[in-house]
Amino acid sequence: MSDHVVVVGSGLAGYGVLRELRKLSPDVRLTLVTLDDGHFYSKPALSTALAKGKTSETLVTMAAETMAAQLRFDLRAKCAAEAIDRRSRTLLTSGGAIGYGKLILALGADPIRPQIGGDAAQQAFAVNNLDHYRAFREALPDGADVLIMGAGLVGTEFANDLVSAGYKPRVVDTLGYPLAQLVPRGVGEMVRDALAAKGVEWRLGRKVVTIDRAATGFRAVLDDNSEVEAEAVLSAVGLRPHTALAERAGIRTGRGIKVDSTGLTDDPDIYAIGDCAEYPQGLAAFVTPIMAAARAIAASALGTPTEIRFPVLSVQVKTSAYPIVLLPAPADVAGAWQKEADDARGLKWLFRDVEGAVRGYVLTCERSSERVEMDRTLLAIPG
Repeated sequence: MSDHVVVVGSGLAGYGVLRELRKLSPDVRLTLVTLDDGHFYSKPALSTALAKGKTSETLVTMAAETMAAQLRFDLRAKCAAEAIDRRSRTLLTSGGAIGYGKLILALGADPIRPQIGGDAAQQAFAVNNLDHYRAFREALPDGADVLIMGAGLVGTEFANDLVSAGYKPRVVDTLGYPLAQLVPRGVGEMVRDALAAKGVEWRLGRKVVTIDRAATGFRAVLDDNSEVEAEAVLSAVGLRPHTALAERAGIRTGRGIKVDSTGLTDDPDIYAIGDCAEYPQGLAAFVTPIMAAARAIAASALGTPTEIRFPVLSVQVKTSAYPIVLLPAPADVAGAWQKEADDARGLKWLFRDVEGAVRGYVLTCERSSERVEMDRTLLAIPG
C-alpha cells in the first residue's frame, strides 16, 4: 500500500490535493472517500447563489464521476470515514476497510450550533455544503422573512444575497456591527447602513434566546424580550474544524488537526489540509491558502517534503451592496486600526502593529482595486 494515497473529503481541499497528486505522479494509486455525492462545486458560491438563481444542481461545475475519470481515482461516494487504524495503516469506512500508504484528511469544518431553547431551536438551517443549500432553498417561500443568527462573514454575505433575491433578512448578532471580528467599526457601520437601505433589518448587540413554532413559521425571542418572526431561520454563527476522526485515532489536535509546515500531522503517514487543519500560524481557511497547501502536501505525500508557502491571505467579502476586500489583522499581534482614506472612491483602513508596520487592511468600493498593490507590499512582512 506504499503507493496508495487516500484522501478523505471532496471539498476544494480534497480535490485540490488530488489534482496536484495526479500532476506530480501519473501512476500513483488514488482513492477519494466522501460522505456526499462527491460532485465538484465552489463552496464560496453558496452565499451568492440565491440572487443568481442557482439551484444545487446548477452549482455543480463537474460531476464526481467525471472528476474520477479525469484524475483517475477510485471514488467512494456516500461513504463515511469511521476510524483510522494507524498501526495497520487502514481507514475504516462504512463501505469497508481501505489500506493506505499516505492518508490526507480534508474533512472541512462543521457549523456551530448555538445553545438556544424553544421547540424549534433545531429547525435552523446551516448552509455549509450543497445538500444544506438545497434544503434551505427549498424551504424558502417567495419573499420570505428570514432570521439570520450571526453577522460575521457568512451571515453578512447571506443577508446581502437574500435581500438581493427579494427576501427579507433579519439579522441578529451579539456584537455591535457586521463583520466585527474582521473590520473596524467605521467599515462595519457602512456595511450595516448599505444593507439596511436594501431592506436588511439589523438587531445588533442582541442574542437569540429561544425559537418556537408560530403561525407564520417561527418566533424568536431575544435577550431583551423583543421578538422576531420569520418563515425560515439560518444559523451562521461560525464553523468548528472537524477533528473527531483524528482525535479518535490519537492524532494531536487543538483548534484544528495540528500539522507542521508541510501539512504533516504527528503521524508520519497522515496529513491534514483545509478548514480542518491547524497550521503552525493557525487556521487558514479560504481558497488561496487551500491551493497553496495542496501543492506542498501533494509533493510531501509523494516523498518530497515541501514547506507550505502561504501567500498574503486577503479576502473578498461578497457584499455587492458595499464591496470590501480585506486582510484580517493577525490575532496574536498587538496594534490598532487607522483610517487612511475616506472619499468618493471608498474607505481605506490599515492595521498597524506597535512598531508601525502594516499588518492588515480593509479597502471598500472602488478602492478594492488597490488590493494587488497592497498584497505585493505586504509579501515581505513576516508572520
